[in-house]
Amino acid sequence: MKKSKPKHDWPSLLSYQKESGLNVADFCSVHKISTSSFYLNKQRSSTKSNFVEAKVVRRVSEQVTQVTSSTQVITLITQAGELSFPDTISSDFLVSVIKGLS
Repeated sequence: MKKSKPKHDWPSLLSYQKESGLNVADFCSVHKISTSSFYLNKQRSSTKSNFVEAKVVRRVSEQVTQVTSSTQVITLITQAGELSFPDTISSDFLVSVIKGLS
């Protein structure tokens, strides 16, 4: 029967070794890890990048031909018709228009 190798959480072990204050040989002896495995996994973890490769799935290009501003409009609907004013109109002027219509 084949002897299975123990699975180690190498990132945790590497940080735990730094925090322990023990040198690598003593740490490995305490945790029953070979120093060669420790150094191999330390090297592997240092070359590993935290970045993920991103691939462009599709490209979208649009040409803007007209720029419009989104101004709000105040519209008064009466029996006589509709009156539209820009939202920058003064409230006093709007009140005078409403009074004039009534």
